[in-house]
Amino acid sequence: MAKYIHLFAFDIKLLRYLYGFPFVAYGLCTLLMLTVGTQSDSPFLPYTFLEGIAIPLAGWHTVFLYNSLFEEGAKETLIVYYRQTLTIDLTRYAILHGVFISLLVALVGWMNGPDFFTITLIVHLILLFFFYQIIGIAILSATKSLEVTLATIATYTFMEVVTQGTFMPWPHIFIFMDPINDIWLHLTFLSLGIGIVSSVIQLWRKFK
Repeated sequence: MAKYIHLFAFDIKLLRYLYGFPFVAYGLCTLLMLTVGTQSDSPFLPYTFLEGIAIPLAGWHTVFLYNSLFEEGAKETLIVYYRQTLTIDLTRYAILHGVFISLLVALVGWMNGPDFFTITLIVHLILLFFFYQIIGIAILSATKSLEVTLATIATYTFMEVVTQGTFMPWPHIFIFMDPINDIWLHLTFLSLGIGIVSSVIQLWRKFK
């Protein structure tokens, strides 16, 4: 336990104000749920805040941390260290953010009732969480640019959420209404699966 506390403390010192970004997103998400969400007739609006704000920002810690690996002249020095810590870093931040996401899930459940979270939504939420936990660092390892990585994730997420999935015909990874067992739902899960598998392959290639 002391080792993990030391790692988190080191990360906070390294990232400074950047470390607080995901937690600001959690606060914003909570505020929107309790204000806009309670005034809306759509029970899926709080869930949209959860999947469109909180979960995407939950994956930014590892992107910020691993950005130093791709700074000029740093890779040869840091790659050995990051090869050893990649799995540990992904696991500890998945646990950390999993706790906060679970609290927001509980809030959505409290607002919409316990029957809101069907098996389909639960599976979707889990896959979406793991997708955003690794897609950022996978894109970073391919582009070697923090700006390009964050812009890619933010642009896609923003356009998908704002247009409710009508901006592009495919791929979609969000659910904005009561899920129906049709081709679009299957494509949503297929997109998440492809994204997760592709990210794992990319990380394995870069850090093997």
